[in-house]
Amino acid sequence: MKDVLKKLKLNEQNISMGLGVVVVVLVAGLLVNYFKSVNQTGKTSSTSTQTQETAGVVPTALPGEYVVAAGDSLWTIADKTYGSGYNWVDVYAANKQIVGSNPSVLLVGTKLTLPKVEPRIVENTQPVVYTVAAGDNLWNVAVKNCGSGYDWVHLARENGLKNPNYLEVGQILKVVCN
Repeated sequence: MKDVLKKLKLNEQNISMGLGVVVVVLVAGLLVNYFKSVNQTGKTSSTSTQTQETAGVVPTALPGEYVVAAGDSLWTIADKTYGSGYNWVDVYAANKQIVGSNPSVLLVGTKLTLPKVEPRIVENTQPVVYTVAAGDNLWNVAVKNCGSGYDWVHLARENGLKNPNYLEVGQILKVVCN
């Protein structure tokens, strides 16, 4: 075997270089396929759910079904169907096995069951405050309190944070959701 490798001038360095090139090509191919499938899934699902979005679900027609569209969150789904985003908890409870342990991640095209519950009306006479815990960031605080991580911008603005990436443990934030 050594003689064959010597004739082909394949020493350890050349073999390692060749294997490295193969690995890079394989990873690049996998990434291209992944991004193609993500784009195709988003395109097909958003067109297939377009009729569901426009039809909507009237609260009196509950229980019902809802097909997740691009950009949906449990908060926006509850707001569309019940007239109150606070019902996201009810939608999550009814679909916990489908959604999984992270309610902020929804897959486009997923069919959710909408339970028959009364719309939750929250009258907030006092501002909601949140005490920052270890490991918190504005995105997570917004998800916990507003149902959408995108409300982190409002939290940063309302609390006058100069650096929204830096929170101190024990810091008190006034929670304002959009």
